[in-house]
Amino acid sequence: MYGSVPGNLLGLLFFLLFEACGGLWAFALLPGESRSVKLLFGSVFGTVSLQWFPVLFSFIFGFTFLSHLLGLSLALLLGLMAGLFLWRHKAPPAAPAQREKPVFLRRRFFWAVFALWLVFCVLVWRSFLFQEGKIYSSQATYGDMSMHLSFITSLSRQGDFPPDYSILPGARLSYPFLSDSISSSLYLFGASLKLSYTFPMWVAGAQILFGGWLFLLRLLQGREGKAALAWCFFFLNGGLGVFYFLGEGKEGFLRIFRELYQTPTNFTEKGIRWVNVIVDMMLPQRATLFGWAVLFPLLYLLCRAVFEKKRRYFLVCGVLGGLLPMIHTHSFLSFALVCGVWMLFSLLSSTDKAEQIGRWAAAVGLVLLWLGKHLLDFFHWRNGAFLLVLALLFLTAGAGGLFFLLWKSRRRGEKVFSSWGLLFFSACLFAVPQLFYWTLHQAGPGGFVRGHFGWAMGEEDYLWFYLKNIGPAAVLAFLGLISAKQGNFMRWAPGPVIWLIAELVVFQPNEYDNNKLLYPAFLFFCCAASDYAFFLFEKLKKGISRRAAAVLTALLCSVSAWLTLGREFVSRYELYGTGALTLCSYIEKNLSPDALVLTDTRHNNEVASLTGRNVLCGSPSYLFFHGLDYWENEEAARAIYETPKASFGLFSRFRVEYILVSDFERDAYEVDEKALGELFPLIYHDGNRKLYQVTEKDRIDKAV
Repeated sequence: MYGSVPGNLLGLLFFLLFEACGGLWAFALLPGESRSVKLLFGSVFGTVSLQWFPVLFSFIFGFTFLSHLLGLSLALLLGLMAGLFLWRHKAPPAAPAQREKPVFLRRRFFWAVFALWLVFCVLVWRSFLFQEGKIYSSQATYGDMSMHLSFITSLSRQGDFPPDYSILPGARLSYPFLSDSISSSLYLFGASLKLSYTFPMWVAGAQILFGGWLFLLRLLQGREGKAALAWCFFFLNGGLGVFYFLGEGKEGFLRIFRELYQTPTNFTEKGIRWVNVIVDMMLPQRATLFGWAVLFPLLYLLCRAVFEKKRRYFLVCGVLGGLLPMIHTHSFLSFALVCGVWMLFSLLSSTDKAEQIGRWAAAVGLVLLWLGKHLLDFFHWRNGAFLLVLALLFLTAGAGGLFFLLWKSRRRGEKVFSSWGLLFFSACLFAVPQLFYWTLHQAGPGGFVRGHFGWAMGEEDYLWFYLKNIGPAAVLAFLGLISAKQGNFMRWAPGPVIWLIAELVVFQPNEYDNNKLLYPAFLFFCCAASDYAFFLFEKLKKGISRRAAAVLTALLCSVSAWLTLGREFVSRYELYGTGALTLCSYIEKNLSPDALVLTDTRHNNEVASLTGRNVLCGSPSYLFFHGLDYWENEEAARAIYETPKASFGLFSRFRVEYILVSDFERDAYEVDEKALGELFPLIYHDGNRKLYQVTEKDRIDKAV
């Protein structure tokens, strides 16, 4: 858990070797890109290979040192091949006048991106604090971090592959665990748990922030001012929630920094659910973080391939996209929908009429969503299979249109196959095995996909809900879409399509998690909002520059975001106390890595999160929303604690080896400590926590 200096250095070296190999691949695969773009994609290629290469060998050798060394050897071999290719095709040195200026000189906004990345790094570091012999989290990470730590520690300590949930032994881990395995790899090499957790997040944060900036810059055709404003709309998003904290005096305003989840971007009792991207998406949700770290740069490449005829990029996009499902399934789905929309437009001989229809559809669609919300609320039909059917009909119509256009453009079949066909087949080659082996395995019995209208807005009016949550950017985005100039609507069209699907269908038991689809759609809306904002700036008097107007707009629209960032910086909540850490040190030294310890079902379970050992039943708040059947384990835990002498069959059935009794268990159950003391030897006692060892001989003797 604490690691060592050599372990930290070895873990970082292992990570950086993959990054170096990724850099060589980027320079070989993307010769026409600038150095800054190649460095970004080198980092993306490096982290994705670190997530996937050890997995290829883990199916045979387990998640072990050997698998990682073989994965590193494969990366070094491919890196050597890329290096030899670059050496043989080395371009002559450019003349001084032709040498490219560094990105931070050509693009001044780079420094704003860099500054926000530093803010993100500080928040990540403060979200996992070792202080006073305790572990503290921040507000946003208090709920999710323990689950991710359990994935990280169990994978590295137990080494089983494919892995099971350590918080529900026997259930295959079908959550996109590669977002955590990257930290497991560092932890396996002896790095501390904190460094293993935080360092990959720092890298992924840079990939998202810089990748998002490059994508927006390319989608807005190099207009830096528009791209900068769109970037601020997205990453510093915050609506009108700040007004709920005004007018109540100083104490009312200071609630933002003192109370739990009363921020201008996350205030559920007032219907504020459109959380800030940095604080409530990138910081606590590691799958989203590492998924976007691939998706945003990937969209940059796809944009170049579709709109700038860089056909060689289609294969790279297909491979990267195909590797997404077990990093972040929602990002894979977003990428697939973007590809479908852009492919549909690219196959049209003329897009003028289609864009005109699309603009009208966007306007009419918003009215229908508003009316539909009231109608469905009146008849109580907001949850129903017919919504799923409606979404399927919409997707079927789109697919039918694609096939018709493919047939119509069959004379151009060779070009289509060498572009979109190559992307499709390469993506399916990598994605389909993941979807069948992991994703559909869990989503099927879990009932993930179902019809549900209106995301998480409850009974509120559709238009008012999004206006107060997103703020002026929502109005600008709508006006930008319906007034998009020729060619622009085609670029932004994936946004409305993804949004519509996410408003009709829920892809996880918790409808709130559909924001993982809504935010990629919002990224496209931010482009439309920025474009229309600059259209308005042009109408201003000459005394006010467009740059000043853009800066003022960005500041006004980000007030809620900055207050939320400030709240996250000052927040501190205890996850694990001194006694819990001492117990974990004992468990790591004395219990086998695959031991099963009986505990209560608290979410901040130190046994599962910090030692990587199995527990009989973890937190229902995790298991339920992963679609897992945990009720039998939960009842078995209660029976063992409360009636141990009558529960001998449960010990063998669930392979319980140790029983922990602490204040948590005493509060959760009526623990029969006297019976446990009579039945099993006490191997650990610190005055509060007791750890009993259950052996086969004990069970047989006591049963007799």
